Amino acid sequence: MGKPIAALTHFEIKGAINSVALFGGGHINDTYHVQTSDGDFLLQRVNTSVFTNPAVLEANLEALFSEQSEILVPHVKTKNGNWLLHFQNDVWKMQVFDSDVYAPTLATELGLVHEIGKGFGKFTALSKIFDVGKFEEAIADFHKLKWRLEQLDKAIENNSAKRLVAAKILLDKAGKFKWISEKMDDLIEKGLPLRVCHNDTKIDNILLSKASNQFKYVIDLDTIGPGYVLYDFGDMMRTLLSPTKENEKVESKIELRADYLENIRTGFLEEAEHMLTPLEKATLSFGGRYMTYMIGIRFLADYLNGDTYYKVSFPEENMIRARNQFRLLELMDEANLD
Repeated sequence: MGKPIAALTHFEIKGAINSVALFGGGHINDTYHVQTSDGDFLLQRVNTSVFTNPAVLEANLEALFSEQSEILVPHVKTKNGNWLLHFQNDVWKMQVFDSDVYAPTLATELGLVHEIGKGFGKFTALSKIFDVGKFEEAIADFHKLKWRLEQLDKAIENNSAKRLVAAKILLDKAGKFKWISEKMDDLIEKGLPLRVCHNDTKIDNILLSKASNQFKYVIDLDTIGPGYVLYDFGDMMRTLLSPTKENEKVESKIELRADYLENIRTGFLEEAEHMLTPLEKATLSFGGRYMTYMIGIRFLADYLNGDTYYKVSFPEENMIRARNQFRLLELMDEANLD
């Protein structure tokens, strides 16, 4: 824990450091729970192999926190007045830790789903006050499906992990849904507005009250930047509609729960409907197909590349993740969720 403890001395915190321990199981960054005599914090080491331009993260956080909001967990600046610390070849950021909240990992009841939809709806409503021109993509082309398909083609061509044969069925499925990319291009041409989006609205990026299960905070702000509302709504669909985790090994357990979709929509529109255009409202559910397909493509490409991007806990995990995304996409297709 030498590096995290050394990094802590550069942030504006008071009190003695009592403990530092690894926290959570995120795919990308390393997170530490810091307990001090003056309160608890989360210290995060940014994965600069993924977020290759920390200056963009710094600028986005500065633009975001230029407006005070109770739905964003307070972050801690460095002693130099920055949101990010560049220290010993690593980049760090820090936020307050609230022990009265939790991040759900599975959607287990309709009330919880409603609160998650409400929380991200609040963020969408908050984004109305921001000038999208002051934000940049933290990862270039992060949700550009056409680029993700190009990455898959490159992974197929390179076949660096020699996994093409094992992935044949999934590659066939990936080819059947390329029309989704074309439809997205058409929606943009029709005037789908660019907004400040969270861009990673999976279930555990919301914090709920332990006591009441009511929405408290939106977290994991690294990916905030320009985007389309259907990205955020679609990723909620992707992570909430099935009662399974991304790496569920039993494919038959994946299902699409229509009542959960209705509660996502109700909660989200309760907060954000007033600022959405008719085209945005009409294409929210298409976002489910778009995001599920895109994430499936990303998992599949990473599997073919030898698991170089996402953390894995067993050798075939990225293939399982991709398979599950494509199964959920098939269920959305059968239900005609446009």
